[in-house]
Amino acid sequence: MPIIPLLALPLGFEVTAFSRQEETLCVSLLSTQACSRCPLCGSAATRIHSRYQRKLADLPSTGQPVRFLLSVRKFFCDVSTCPRKIFTERLAPFVAPRARVTQRLFQIVQVIGLATGGRLGVRVTDRLGIQTTRQTILRRIMALPTVPVGHIVELGIDDFSFRRGRTFGTILVNLQTRQIIDVLADRKTETSATWMTSHPEIRLVSRDRGGDYASAAATGAPQAVQCADRFHMLKNLGEALEGCLSRHLAAGK
Repeated sequence: MPIIPLLALPLGFEVTAFSRQEETLCVSLLSTQACSRCPLCGSAATRIHSRYQRKLADLPSTGQPVRFLLSVRKFFCDVSTCPRKIFTERLAPFVAPRARVTQRLFQIVQVIGLATGGRLGVRVTDRLGIQTTRQTILRRIMALPTVPVGHIVELGIDDFSFRRGRTFGTILVNLQTRQIIDVLADRKTETSATWMTSHPEIRLVSRDRGGDYASAAATGAPQAVQCADRFHMLKNLGEALEGCLSRHLAAGK
């Protein structure tokens, strides 16, 4: 079987050699696309300036890591008005400029990170033959584009700890979709109020019993109805029942 279908390479690549080094399958690749477009002016270039080699990590094959030794060309841009005279050919979507991993490996690590998290994700990738770290997995997750907040009517707000007992932030949740929509760097009243001010469509704010978020909602979303969240509502009920039972027990003695 030809090795190109086995590696599922896209069109425009040619395998020139392969070997096994230190438990890693090394595959030498050559770009065969006839021309490349300048990233600034978009014109097609055919004159080759030079070549250099990029080392790329790819998806593992039969449990062993795969590394591509990709020979990449630099082209002359012949458009006189273009400020870029020499540029490196673009090989998207297979690999991004200056990246050290293929795009498909990048996406797989993102998916594993979203499903498992950093430390647990490393255990999964180790079993799959993907060499990475928990810091890399977290960076891949953080590289995902931020989803626009959009229209929000019912807002849930609460604090959380970046570092337990030391650094705190604010988490904002869309109660209708039950999805996190934003994270604020602190739990100050001014920060939360400023965020709510930019969303005048808010009609309900669910919060804890603290005064900071109550003041933030009164300032940033005065049109909204404030209510206790489920946890604090049950806590209020439990404390009320405890006080009622204590009075009955004291009266019965």
